[in-house]
Amino acid sequence: MRIFVGELTTGRNIIPIPARDGEWAIRRNRGGSLSAEVTLSAKAHRRLDLYQSAMPGRAYLAIAEGDFIFEAGPIWEHEYNDDSRRLRIDAEGIWSMLMRRFIMPAAVETIDLLLQSGDDAGKPNPAVATLFTGATWPAIVRQIIQQGMARAGGALPFVFGPDGVGAHDKSYDAASFKTQGEAFTDITELVDGPEIEFRAEFAPGGTGVQWRPMVGDDAQLQITRVGAPHRFDFSTPQKSVSGLVVKRSARDMTSEAWATGGRQAAIALISRAASDALQKAGFPRMESLSAAHSTVKEQATLDAYAWDDLGLGSGLAEWWSFDTDIDRVPKVGSFTLGDYCDVVLRRNPYLPDGTYRRRIAALSGQLRSRRAKVTTDEVIAA
Repeated sequence: MRIFVGELTTGRNIIPIPARDGEWAIRRNRGGSLSAEVTLSAKAHRRLDLYQSAMPGRAYLAIAEGDFIFEAGPIWEHEYNDDSRRLRIDAEGIWSMLMRRFIMPAAVETIDLLLQSGDDAGKPNPAVATLFTGATWPAIVRQIIQQGMARAGGALPFVFGPDGVGAHDKSYDAASFKTQGEAFTDITELVDGPEIEFRAEFAPGGTGVQWRPMVGDDAQLQITRVGAPHRFDFSTPQKSVSGLVVKRSARDMTSEAWATGGRQAAIALISRAASDALQKAGFPRMESLSAAHSTVKEQATLDAYAWDDLGLGSGLAEWWSFDTDIDRVPKVGSFTLGDYCDVVLRRNPYLPDGTYRRRIAALSGQLRSRRAKVTTDEVIAA
């Protein structure tokens, strides 16, 4: 693996750094993280001038294997210990930069965010609102990012794909100070909302790094590649996987899901969704209440959230994680977030023999290790 830094606003000026250690982690619908530790005792290291070339907020950090970038994003912190001459560099995925940009047009620099006169004085000024009507999810994400890039100093090396299909309405008042990152998180958490990922990749010619938003649309909300599921086989003597950890939880199970909303419209909304499936399967009655949708102002929308909560709570939740050799098939780079995989088990003392279909939800690893940790998506299993 190799680790390097570069100029955040352009993605260029790649400088390899001789890191002694480092780690990375990526997860679906959220920002990733990465770090590096460098010993600065040699003159060659000092010539790198990491004080400037890896400056927090101005540079990015990236970890890659061949042509595959595990993660890349803004450097946010340095910690240098002069006794040990060790510098630690901490960075996060590009989503962390979008958490620091508000959804606002350039007009906010000359137009008030609130109306200053008339009966509507004090209300958000529609002249600086950001509105979408009948737009696809990829188009909404693209235009929000481009709006920020168009402002002074807003340049970032994003590249965009097709807008896909769909028709959705969204509006953002400048006075709400909603960040781009917050808005994208909200979109992923909608009922039937799309998955969103910002994938780091090498620019053509390998001269820099660029970020490509991967956004689901109405034809396919999930971000997953077409093809046969990857196979992780624990049953063979020369297996490339190890360290299987299985976590099962009943904490979110429910037979009756309640949801409350209406706060934004100053009204009270309550929704209920119920099923006797758990009782029929031998489970006792369990109930839940969610206030996470308090800003919902349409009863039908709140009803959909309640039924979604009921579906998620209709069985035990399972999380699987295991280590895999990045030099053996399937190699890291051939699989990534969102891909489906088959985990093969034989003679396991806890789980029955079989081939279990799972979906990759997170990946992580260490710079000096040839193994990566795969975490599969939560699945519903009664």
